[in-house]
Amino acid sequence: MVNAPFIYLNEVCKVYDNNMVIKQADLMIPRSGFAFLLGSTGAGKSTILKMISGEIKPTKGRVYIKGQDTSRWSKSQKAAWRRKIGYVFQEDRLLSYQTVFENVALPLEIQEMPRKKIKEKVRSILKVIGLGNRINAFPDQLSGGERQRVSLARALVSNPELIIADEPTAQLDPQTAAEIFNLLVSLNRTGRITILMATHEWDLVERTNLPAYFIKDGSLLYWEGTS
Repeated sequence: MVNAPFIYLNEVCKVYDNNMVIKQADLMIPRSGFAFLLGSTGAGKSTILKMISGEIKPTKGRVYIKGQDTSRWSKSQKAAWRRKIGYVFQEDRLLSYQTVFENVALPLEIQEMPRKKIKEKVRSILKVIGLGNRINAFPDQLSGGERQRVSLARALVSNPELIIADEPTAQLDPQTAAEIFNLLVSLNRTGRITILMATHEWDLVERTNLPAYFIKDGSLLYWEGTS
């Protein structure tokens, strides 16, 4: 596909055990774009995200990543794509017995990156997200917003092409949620990261001019933003 969008879902349908969760989904996100994915609990947000990550296949339709039909990918190609995705969840999923530094370093250790390089990358990303002074703290010594920032740092440390943020502000107070969202926006504006944020917080979406996709009755509807 010439000049293909970064992520493209074309007439996607997903059925589980004769239950049609997604009837019709068309989605297009350009490289370095930011889009919301909205829907009530059980509407199918996780199904859409899993199809984009390559975890599951659509029953019908096609998922394209950088112009490539993911149904044609080998296992190694799917694994390579997943390594280019950073995840931020509603629950921070930090390891309580590890420091901030150790939690953020974990993906790099799995990649067997040299220790000196790990130190450089972790310290750099913690500085970017405003936690350079909390590097030796443990998760139970952090506020909810700080913990979510650590989760974001862990998602960013491997230089992902895509961040999937699945309800990242759901358990935070309004002020802290706004801080996390603004941090995501500022990271996206660097032009290096595409962000897809799943949320049910319509008021957050309405305050922006960012595009959004709504799942309603199994269909994906597009909202272009306020500008």
